[in-house]
Amino acid sequence: MITLGTSTLSRFQRGALAQLVNEGNKSYQVMADALGVAKATISYELDRVKPYDPELAQQDADRKRRNCGRRSMLTAALATLITNHLRLTWSPETIAAAYNLSTASIYNWLNRGWLPFKLTDLPNRNVRQHRVSENRGKFTSGTSIEQRPTTVNQRLAFGHWEVDTVLSSRSESRSCLVTFVERKTRLLWAIKAPNRTAKALNTAFCKFMGAFGPQVKSITVDHGKEFANYQALEQDYQIKVYFCHPYSPWERGSNEYFNRRLRWFFPKKTNFSQVTTDEILAALELINQRPLKIHHQQTAIERFRACSD
Repeated sequence: MITLGTSTLSRFQRGALAQLVNEGNKSYQVMADALGVAKATISYELDRVKPYDPELAQQDADRKRRNCGRRSMLTAALATLITNHLRLTWSPETIAAAYNLSTASIYNWLNRGWLPFKLTDLPNRNVRQHRVSENRGKFTSGTSIEQRPTTVNQRLAFGHWEVDTVLSSRSESRSCLVTFVERKTRLLWAIKAPNRTAKALNTAFCKFMGAFGPQVKSITVDHGKEFANYQALEQDYQIKVYFCHPYSPWERGSNEYFNRRLRWFFPKKTNFSQVTTDEILAALELINQRPLKIHHQQTAIERFRACSD
């Protein structure tokens, strides 16, 4: 008995099967045992050609083998659609969800070079955070994040922001971006500042409140010295300021995440003194108009407007 255990037959096995069929009165199981294959294989094989002919069955098998494998559904129009959205900083996951595609397929097309976009150019692709020792001055007063209400911690309440700074290259400039992320909607905003002093921060915050004042109830910051004048912010704008624990950036996780998104437009060697307001606004629009999985593919700006109404 042949014991190949295959799901398809060789040319020799097809000849042997034809002999068994011609002998008559043999069940599928008997023929399967004789050829060392599954009963289902015999049934499938005999359905190829009726009445069974081993040469015609071999031709059918060869033709199907040549045509096996799915053809790619990637058309020129689809490639353009995907590439344009990748350039808008959409992730493959977001594109797949928006256009009913397979995330794995998009990554495969990128890997094979079928899309005019480098896999390494995806935002946050293979990013490793190398943190340097913090040498800013610090202070220890202020309300701890431990006292922040549960509704804020769980992102149930609207109007609570995380605040941080994104710096220029150390050798280039002291200019920076002051970044603001609304915790519930994940809306990102950024304002350029000449340096990271308390005075510059207060000026940037004044601009921020001019744009978002009614939608600001609290901010969460670290213990950097630029936030030392927090009492004035609380008094002038009637908001609450909460402070994270030292060396705990995950307590401002939204800020950390969206700062990395901003870095895709302004890499670490950027000199922010040479970046225009229009360039900052263009980057913010692309980030805030990108569908988010956590919002069931709604954008941050859509959620923010819904909460503001």
